[in-house]
Amino acid sequence: MKIAIFSKDTMLSELVRSLEPLEHFTHEITVAPEANQEIMRESRLLIWNLDDSVPPSKLRSQCAAEASLIFCGSRQRIGALPPEEFGAADEFWETPLVRDYIKVRLKRMMEQIKLGYDYYMTRTYLDTAIDSIPDMLWFKTLDGIHVKVNKAFCSVVGKTREDVTGRNHCYIWGVSPDDYENGEASCRESEDAVIKERRTLQFTESVKASHGMRQLRTYKSPIVDRDGVTVLGTVGIGHDVTDLVNMSAEIEILLQSMPYAILLWDNNGKILNANRKFEEYFKLPKEAVIGQDYDAWITGAFEEQRTINSEGYMEARVSRRDGSGKMLEIHENSVYDVFNHVAGKLCIFRDVTVERDLEKQIRHSSNTDFLTGLYNRRCFYQYIHNNRGGRTVSLMYIDLDRFKEVNDTYGHKVGDAVLVHTADVLRRLFRDDFVARLGGDEFLVVRLGKCSMDQMEQEAEAFLKEMRTAFLAAEQTVSLSASVGIAQSSDSMVDIDALLQRSDQALYQAKKAGRSRYCVYR
Repeated sequence: MKIAIFSKDTMLSELVRSLEPLEHFTHEITVAPEANQEIMRESRLLIWNLDDSVPPSKLRSQCAAEASLIFCGSRQRIGALPPEEFGAADEFWETPLVRDYIKVRLKRMMEQIKLGYDYYMTRTYLDTAIDSIPDMLWFKTLDGIHVKVNKAFCSVVGKTREDVTGRNHCYIWGVSPDDYENGEASCRESEDAVIKERRTLQFTESVKASHGMRQLRTYKSPIVDRDGVTVLGTVGIGHDVTDLVNMSAEIEILLQSMPYAILLWDNNGKILNANRKFEEYFKLPKEAVIGQDYDAWITGAFEEQRTINSEGYMEARVSRRDGSGKMLEIHENSVYDVFNHVAGKLCIFRDVTVERDLEKQIRHSSNTDFLTGLYNRRCFYQYIHNNRGGRTVSLMYIDLDRFKEVNDTYGHKVGDAVLVHTADVLRRLFRDDFVARLGGDEFLVVRLGKCSMDQMEQEAEAFLKEMRTAFLAAEQTVSLSASVGIAQSSDSMVDIDALLQRSDQALYQAKKAGRSRYCVYR
């Protein structure tokens, strides 16, 4: 969430930084002492606390359409605003600001922003999902009003989504009210049955479409309110079976049109059929597996490492020897005959490769520094929390001397190159340790387990020596050096922040003593 604070007072920025980001959100905070149109356009939440005459409406005109605006001003200033100005900002805060009140309001504002974002994403997920279904899909209220339909539905009825939404069955299908009440070519009886029995039911129904009478295999379910009792309406899926010769053809077409890999086998475990997605995922024709034993086939089809995801389904990666290497979510379901006896099983393989890779990338991005690839401060605390136990903790706090001067003189390109080189040296010299960039030109080496202070000092000196050599090799970096502060504790009761502060104090002593050296906290 991009947050822009236009204020000369640091209280607001400190308060915002102290707030924990909501789930799935991070805060990108920008503080400006004066108006900046670019910042305003890019921010999702703007807090205006500048003593000038800019009215809220002008600020609103410079914000993004979905941005939330908080206008701060004295009681006299806010009270003097014309009535039409009060619709331009989402909230008006009276100055001087009350810290506890502002903290509560900020949290609620962020919750509202997240709620709006979650609503948008949920609606987008739903719309995308239902429009991806080749069958008709619709949502109706109890009185038969269509509140949402998919593209396939509009195609069958020959009307646009805008024309259908908010209309009843008679208008959409061209049925007279009398015929609808009598159940002629309508869905009245099936809707009533679903509402009465409060469960998913299957029907075969005839409807009058734009291109003649059609036979539909429909699946309808009740939509129940949060109380778990009140029925709000129904949702239905209609599969057009008019042109199918028989049920076998219907199953085959459905099987081949599914966006997932599907495998069918009988009660004896003999594989009977597979669809095109199966051939795509496993890189082999279905004829190569039909007739095989399912258990024997699946054992060799996936790599040995398998996991159970949060939904309770198994996930495994297709063997790269002859497959695509995709990560698949595996659903196994029994298939019943007309006598409700298990006739076989159906396995659905859903491709979750992109989802898992994206999750991995997100985890990596949240734990590493973009420039150097080292771990970041957040990951440092997580690492200590997960791995410290009762072991000794040794810290090397590293800071580059005169880095700001070099960065200001020769530019960020040279400065970035110095930081990357420093990271490479640390990564190479401390390959078995946890190495992080805490921010700016500050780095940290963490070692868990027994380690003598003499060894830490020797390794710190080796690092300093290599950095001196590297810095002296280029005219632009000849003035640079590095200083190191070392701290160690075998007491598990010592807080990591306290130990970090000790290493920082040792670093300060190293700089005070002339830089380009290490000091140990005693």
